[in-house]
This record gives sequence, structure tokens and C-alpha cells, in this order.
Amino acid sequence: MKGVLHIVIGTPNSNRRSTLAHAINYVEDEPSSFFLLPHKLDFFDLPGTHWMWTDNKFVIKNLETDKIDEWFLFFSNEIDLADQFETLKEFIDQQEKLEIGRILTFINAEYLNEIDPLLQDWIDGCAHFSDAFCFSNRTNQNAQALSSLLDRYKTMRYPMETFILAKSKAPPIDNILCPVSRRISHIFDPNDLLDPNETPDNDPFLVRQPNGKRIKNLLLPSWTKI
Repeated sequence: MKGVLHIVIGTPNSNRRSTLAHAINYVEDEPSSFFLLPHKLDFFDLPGTHWMWTDNKFVIKNLETDKIDEWFLFFSNEIDLADQFETLKEFIDQQEKLEIGRILTFINAEYLNEIDPLLQDWIDGCAHFSDAFCFSNRTNQNAQALSSLLDRYKTMRYPMETFILAKSKAPPIDNILCPVSRRISHIFDPNDLLDPNETPDNDPFLVRQPNGKRIKNLLLPSWTKI
């Protein structure tokens, strides 16, 4: 693999595939972008393949990579978030010609009306790793909950960008995929540029206790149907 790898996190029904489809360009009828999806997500005519989760690692087979220079790896919202980032770090370190692009979190705003501590912790973990949050399905009914979440991260001085996706307009795809890093986590930054307390081994969502358990354990939300 070569080029740029974007990471996509999302709640169910958050329009991440339909939004990022706007990034696809075609060269001689061949797409320059490729989507790597968990098995529970359909492609909806997107160019791509499914990945498997085996022994806590991403397994991706049958890749034709010569003409692809932009990749979208969709995380599963049913697998531990920290485990996926940990194995992604190992994968990237083995790919000399592949670099991390944007880390994006897509949130269906309808979930915010019934946000509980479990979901809030999961979203906080996403915010730690993400360059941008993209919110879909904003309505008058969830506008206040969405505003409260935005205020939360503004108060905490999180540098990530936020986008409210409108159904009637094309998404600002160039801004969403802007190559400028806005994430708090330094796990993909060169170690020689980091302070000792900023290294991947010290990332607050990845670091483990002596017994092997993570200090911050992000339990998975239940994802009740909306």
C-alpha cells in the first residue's frame, strides 16, 4: 500500500460512506480511492473490500494497489476503539510508503438525545484521536444536545474541527480531508519530535496497567436502533 490512509470512525447511520464517496476521483475510468470496510457495512457501489478482525489485527486480502493513492479504513463500532488504534499503529509502522491522513469521526446526531455515560466516554475517546467530527441528521429535536457536545469540546480546548452535514448540500469534502493534523493524540507522530510523555506508549487511551488492562477502558455503546 502507498499514499494516504484516512481513518473513519462512526456511529451507525452517520452517513460516512455517502459523505466520503464525494472524495472519489477517476483516472482512466479507475478510482484513485479505495474503501476498507468491516463486514457489516455494505459498499453501496464504492470501490473497496472488507477487512477481517483476526487475533486483534486487521487482515486485508486481495488488494490491487498500483493505481490507488488514497485509502479509507472504516473502523468497526463493535470492536474496542483502542485495540483498533493499537493494531493500526503497528500496521502503519510496517508500511514505508503509507502515511496517515485524517482521522474522522461521524456521529448521527439522533444518538445525542439519549446520550449516556457509556456513549459519552466513547465519544470522548473518539475526540482524543480525531482531526474532525462530522455530524449528520441534525434536527430541531437534537439541536440542543448537539450544541452541548460542541460546547463541551470547545471548553476543553480540543483542536479538532467540526462539520454539520446538511442533507441538501454536498459535503465540504476538501475541508473535511484537509491534511492539517488537528488531533490531540500523538501516536502517529515521529517519536523524535515528541516529549517523553507524548509517545504512543504514554497515550492515555492506549497505556496499560501492569496487569495488562488499559487505564482508560472504553466500553462499547449498545447502539440501540433509532
